[in-house]
Amino acid sequence: MRDATEKIQVRVSGEVASFLRAKAAESGMPLTELGGALLSYAAQAEANEAGEALVLPTVRQVIRQELQQFLERTFDFQVRTYMEAGTARRMVQAAMHYETPMSVERIKAIEKKQWSQTWAASRKHVDELTTLNEVYRQSAGLHADKQQRLTGADEQGLE
Repeated sequence: MRDATEKIQVRVSGEVASFLRAKAAESGMPLTELGGALLSYAAQAEANEAGEALVLPTVRQVIRQELQQFLERTFDFQVRTYMEAGTARRMVQAAMHYETPMSVERIKAIEKKQWSQTWAASRKHVDELTTLNEVYRQSAGLHADKQQRLTGADEQGLE
């Protein structure tokens, strides 16, 4: 049994009408049935997008919270790693100083080199986090652009 259907009339350009007639003939279905199927599909797609629009802010918020917790844990891990590396560096320096006497200048040179290497490694991770943050911001910008284009298309369709 078919769902109750209603007949509506729509106006389209001559080019679109020719295209639709050709498609209907190609698929072996009446033009009214093809037009109805296309309109139903478009209405369903818009309804789905409207439903997604209701859910997306919640999903974004949950993702932001999880990313924030992840970034906090990553930062905490980096700080602890940095501190452990500093402690290890001091212990190695002390062992070098007491086991085989070295000049203070030599120990300072070793310390400076290790400090630079530790800082460089730390900067690499911070740069990676900065890159991740930039990708996240760009994806938010792409979504905003899509929303703006859709809104603009809706407004043009109303005029």
